[in-house]
Amino acid sequence: MLCPGAESVEEGTKITIPYPCDFHHHFRQGPAISSTVPVASERFGTALAMPNTKPPITTVPLALKYHEELMAARGGGDMDIVNVLYLTDNTKVETVDEMAKHDFIVGFKYYPAGATTNSDAGVTDFRKCYDVFKRVEELGMVLCIHSEVSDADIDIFDREKVFIDRVIKVIVSDFPNLKIVMEHISTSFGVDFINSLPPTSRVVGSITPHHIMYNRNALLVGGVKPHFYCLPILKRESHRVSLLSAATSRSGRFIMGTDSAPHTVESKESACGCAGVFNGHCAVEMYVEAFEGAGRMDALEDFVEAGKKFYGIEDGGRKMELVKETWEVPGTMEFGENKVKPLRAGEKMLWKIVR
Repeated sequence: MLCPGAESVEEGTKITIPYPCDFHHHFRQGPAISSTVPVASERFGTALAMPNTKPPITTVPLALKYHEELMAARGGGDMDIVNVLYLTDNTKVETVDEMAKHDFIVGFKYYPAGATTNSDAGVTDFRKCYDVFKRVEELGMVLCIHSEVSDADIDIFDREKVFIDRVIKVIVSDFPNLKIVMEHISTSFGVDFINSLPPTSRVVGSITPHHIMYNRNALLVGGVKPHFYCLPILKRESHRVSLLSAATSRSGRFIMGTDSAPHTVESKESACGCAGVFNGHCAVEMYVEAFEGAGRMDALEDFVEAGKKFYGIEDGGRKMELVKETWEVPGTMEFGENKVKPLRAGEKMLWKIVR
């Protein structure tokens, strides 16, 4: 763990925060959701389900079916689930109008083709989507963007910066009222771009717990650690510091999005391991730990509330209580018929949710 040591709060101290919502969660599909959904339901009031399943969620009927499956998998939990559709070069404006008839569908996810897991059907040229962007802007829906280029000649550590220069700046200029989430920003370039926008801008950045607690040394030093491999890839320490500063800034421009993305142990621990970190079991506790380590517990409420405000989530002022008390993350967890190795496996968490 590369976040500064969290020593400022005494053991046994309790805190109360607004009930968190996760605006970027991969539940996967099939038997796996019987494991992932209940875990998330223990920690989040609302979760935004990513659409990069097989096949991807490209139509409203597919979104309806997936939403029903996820809601049914909650068991006794009361977490609400909202969905986005998977944007392609061929998405029609009529699809946007159909989406708007369903409150649980809040917008689109824009994956550059080939940028991450199951993104092969993604967007090859963002200008092909301009009619869709215009309608999304008019209806006040949201465009969630995986903000990296996928060009083979671009260094993996530079993908976010190049995407900002080539794509995001153009979209923001051409659609100034479009609600955009630059998802899982991972660099100071993402932070600086969002902060450079005028107060009227409707662009925010989501930040994961792993990108504010770890840098690329966690992945590469002492041998390759496949369970730290994610996209966007972890960056150098200066970027981690910038992200933590953004998350604790109380600006309202940065929101909670865990990007919890489980894969089986076998698919991670292989010669060509999958990208994704499973943090759904401890994401809230990690955010609290990071804010404590930064000496900015005062900013935690603003960070939690920023995403709700952006997405228009009303939860009646629901609260969550946590206590400064250690607990150990299990070595593996159920993942449908398989196993997943959770982030921080075998390690002690410093904060615990009071049930």
